Amino acid sequence: MPATEASKAAREADGMPGFFLQPPAGFSLLAARTDSELRGHIRDNKDKTVVVKFGSSWCAHCHEMFPHFYRFSKEFPENKYVVAQLDYMDVESKGITYTPTYTFYKQGKKVDEFFGSNPQQLRDHIWLHTDT
Repeated sequence: MPATEASKAAREADGMPGFFLQPPAGFSLLAARTDSELRGHIRDNKDKTVVVKFGSSWCAHCHEMFPHFYRFSKEFPENKYVVAQLDYMDVESKGITYTPTYTFYKQGKKVDEFFGSNPQQLRDHIWLHTDT
């Protein structure tokens, strides 16, 4: 099944994991289930560093890294944090080869990207891109 059809089928499927649903008010993470939602989060937060975690429902490392991503969002609240679900995206996921992949945006422009499941490496990248 082509990626576009697979993404469409995934969007129509029930049972999206709970942490990819719309977060409750006051929750420090934003969810992006579509390309337009992700672009909107980046556009609406140009005054902050936006940290995007690209993951998928079947990726064990993505699930393992989620608590660290959440913890770092509390440690560095100056940034905005977005959880982007690749199972539901067509365009923005192009070029993502490994999961989890983290991208960093400043003033709406991508300034850094890396992949992996090392919590210290993630923290270091967040620290590096946090404006204090």
